[in-house]
Amino acid sequence: MNFFVFKIRSIEGGYIDEYPRNSPTDWKFDEGICLAKSFPMGGEVSFSDNHPDSRNLYDFQPNLMRAQLVSGRARKLIESLGLTNAEWLPVVVKDHQGNVVGPDYAFLNLLGAEDAIDLERSVYKMDPLEEDQIGRIKKLALKPASISPEAKMFRCTMERRLIIIREDVHAAFVEAGLTGFKVYNAEGWNGLEL
Repeated sequence: MNFFVFKIRSIEGGYIDEYPRNSPTDWKFDEGICLAKSFPMGGEVSFSDNHPDSRNLYDFQPNLMRAQLVSGRARKLIESLGLTNAEWLPVVVKDHQGNVVGPDYAFLNLLGAEDAIDLERSVYKMDPLEEDQIGRIKKLALKPASISPEAKMFRCTMERRLIIIREDVHAAFVEAGLTGFKVYNAEGWNGLEL
């Protein structure tokens, strides 16, 4: 089974630069913990005024928080894949003028994490602030035997901001024509997003 680093990427997408008002503290979205009880019902996010020409919607919407903001279409596909670690935090997306342009979006909060990174074969630097987290990956090596067979799209224990997907999930995304993402072969990934 091959694995891919999953990144939301789009040059022309309407960038979102903050979570809805009254959301949990930003760092909690990177922890893989349940946020549904503290996430605001009827949450709204808007295209950033700092990117006035970026107006397009994608299935994986670009955002400055590095969160997984997905369309209703992407959500249905992800749900059909049987992810057991997915928590959905629904929002509506508004344009620069405050008009609803994406009524059925949600933040995908992946719960838990997999001990997927082979620390002996990987080249990395630890984060100086979060001492239990990798801050920079220069060469990623995985240990597939430590990844649960049910793990299809997941965070990594030592780098919770890093999202990994299995090859069958990637194939389903491509076949469905989902937009706004890019993948990199996980084995040997150098930490760059080209």
